[in-house]
Amino acid sequence: GLTLGSVLAASSPDARRGAYACNVTYCTAREVAFDYLRDGLAAGSAGSELQQRTRRLTGNGAAAPLLRGLCMALLDEADSLLIDEATMPLVLAQQAADPQQRAMCFAALALARQLRPGIDVQVDRDGGRIVWLDAGALHLERASAELEGAWRNRQHRHDMVSAALEALHLLERDQHYLVSDGKVALLDAVTGRAAPGRVWSRGLQTLVELKEGCTPSPTTLTRAQISFQSFFGRYLRLCGMSGTLTEARAEIRALYGRDVVMIGLHRPSQRQVWPERLFADSAQLWQATLRRVVALHTLGRPLLIGTDSVLDSEAFCARLEAAGVAHQLLNARHDQAESEIVARAGERGCVTVATRMAGRGTDIVLGPGVAELGGLHVICCQDNPSPRLDRQLIGRAARQGDPGSAETFRTLDAATRRDTWTSRLLRVCRKHDDDGAFALPSWLVRHWAARLQAEDEARQIRQRRRLLEQDREWERRLSFTTLHA
Repeated sequence: GLTLGSVLAASSPDARRGAYACNVTYCTAREVAFDYLRDGLAAGSAGSELQQRTRRLTGNGAAAPLLRGLCMALLDEADSLLIDEATMPLVLAQQAADPQQRAMCFAALALARQLRPGIDVQVDRDGGRIVWLDAGALHLERASAELEGAWRNRQHRHDMVSAALEALHLLERDQHYLVSDGKVALLDAVTGRAAPGRVWSRGLQTLVELKEGCTPSPTTLTRAQISFQSFFGRYLRLCGMSGTLTEARAEIRALYGRDVVMIGLHRPSQRQVWPERLFADSAQLWQATLRRVVALHTLGRPLLIGTDSVLDSEAFCARLEAAGVAHQLLNARHDQAESEIVARAGERGCVTVATRMAGRGTDIVLGPGVAELGGLHVICCQDNPSPRLDRQLIGRAARQGDPGSAETFRTLDAATRRDTWTSRLLRVCRKHDDDGAFALPSWLVRHWAARLQAEDEARQIRQRRRLLEQDREWERRLSFTTLHA
């Protein structure tokens, strides 16, 4: 007896309003969050005295809000929304002609190309930031001495060139974004899918487009913004599910006041997790991965290989093609057929190469006779910042009590940090197996990776907390402005 509705990207305002009026509404998190922002803007404009008088004179009432309120949210893949995507601000913007801003981006990019990494600035790829050195600050001041207008402001000059340096040195093509038909499309860091409609702020979008030789898109002005962690924290009741929530239980408790409850498996797991292996560099890792694929493919077992980027997936596919191994590729260039590709990944002899976790929402069903061969085998070649993401990929094997196996290949050159513990590990790595992997026990490789992932997670937790504080400060300022307008 419940009424059901759904909201799609193409849904009209009336269709959205009708869907949200139902007892249960299905939608993506982005759609409902942006509708919440639109309602907020409409409510703000509805409060204008001039507009209220106009409506009274014309007989036109204010449009009803899209949402009925934030009563209860039930989240699928809850950790992806509340943790992994929490730092991505959702910005409701409008296009605005601003030739001055575009000219400043041109100048900022030219100045940034004059600065030398390691001498003028330090590029911290691990922390995702640019660190200015004394020589760089002096160089910038001299190089921009003849520029007029906003360039005379030291803070503005520093911020613009820092963004240009980020575009040049931190954002990489086919890893953070795609270039297709002369346009730059952002890639979702969690799923590896293209994210249409999502753009960088602070002029960063224009800077990346100029870097790639694309026509700059129109400048946008921010009208409202929010993050997932701020938005979902406003629901009266919040719950969700995921197979990888236990590692994040402390942060979910601290930020959202929710506990994590473990639910037993529907059927006993038959997954076999093979020992983790560590290689000196990516070349050895991919060569060993190819040998493993060829060996298991000969037996008829289906395989799923997880990669970090579009570039890695296409490079490995080239190796498979050279070895004569038929395969299918799933990355941001092929995500239109995502469900179909992943659904076939369990067929006998099928080899699938996937970027990040693209396609994880589709169950991989084993083909006839595959269970007797051992089921699907997953090879994780991703340098994940969290053990949760490792488990999400490994969890594609042995679903619903089916047989299956998984293993993780790691490489030293993927870890940009070289801490004391890593140096000690390198000193004891004297022996190698036939594939070039270090002859180390699996628990030691796992412990080494866990240390690096713990550092990554601690840094990301700090970043999420800073974003939440920024959201609260943004709201405080807006509420002050409204009360005193």
